[in-house]
Amino acid sequence: MMNKNISIILSCIALMMGCSKGYKIEPNELPNARVGQPYHQSLIITGGKVVDKYFHLKTDLPNDVGVVIEPSNELDGYNNINIKGTPKYSGNFSIEISTGFYGKGDDELSKTYDFIISE
Repeated sequence: MMNKNISIILSCIALMMGCSKGYKIEPNELPNARVGQPYHQSLIITGGKVVDKYFHLKTDLPNDVGVVIEPSNELDGYNNINIKGTPKYSGNFSIEISTGFYGKGDDELSKTYDFIISE
């Protein structure tokens, strides 16, 4: 009887681990950008479908720096985000992303990137 209980407990633990949150944003770090050179980097969010209305982007990038952050297309929505443009001046900036996922209750993912534009 004891072995059966242990088997049940181990099975439950294995099931819970299989259902664990597997959300990721890749790449882990952003490559540096250079003033006057075109920049393009995709951020890919995996592990679930991002709920567009729960997607939040916070950045200190000035509007006139020449770089925009936007979804790559309507099909992928905020699961595939592009950072692109030709930077006009240098600086150290941050890009913070947080989101929720369809059918995942209160599961959330957040990440802050350092975005460096050098001369």
